[in-house]
Amino acid sequence: ESIKPYLKKDFQERCCYCNMSSELLTIPYHVEHFIPIKAFEGKKDSLLTEYENLMWACPKCNLSKGDKYKGDFLTSSKIENELFYNPVETDYNDIFFRNEIGGIDSEDAKGREMIKLLKLYRPIHNLAWLIERLEKLALNLEQAARQETDEERKKLLEDAMGKVALECVKKSKLFRAVYNGRQFAEVGVEGE
Repeated sequence: ESIKPYLKKDFQERCCYCNMSSELLTIPYHVEHFIPIKAFEGKKDSLLTEYENLMWACPKCNLSKGDKYKGDFLTSSKIENELFYNPVETDYNDIFFRNEIGGIDSEDAKGREMIKLLKLYRPIHNLAWLIERLEKLALNLEQAARQETDEERKKLLEDAMGKVALECVKKSKLFRAVYNGRQFAEVGVEGE
């Protein structure tokens, strides 16, 4: 528990795998072991608390990764898992990109395999990306409205900002419900 604030800060409050902001969820993020406990337990127990082996992950990514491991941590001093790029050592922007609908994609063979193993293809990741884009758009519209001197244009910008903000609230409500396992029909988001 004492390490969580440091991980949260070091990973900028984002999942080390899918880059989703922890602010989107109402449930806590997990401390993820890059070399999983099941692999090292009883062989190199220091990895349980070794900071370089600890990651900040959303629950879905952590549970999808689970105990998946390939490598030899006993003969290497590096924190490595051959199945995954280490998010501390590798800039994921060089491996992954967002496609035109916000899906996580990669041109890299290991990156594509990570997408499968971590289930980064799930629509929930597209929805998180969309919410962040809507939030940014609402802030940009608000700033433009504040700077606008023409009252008619200012009103149009404020109206647009209100509509974008409302859409963001709806999508956020849907996102949290679906992330927590509720079905679309149960969510009750008007207009969805």
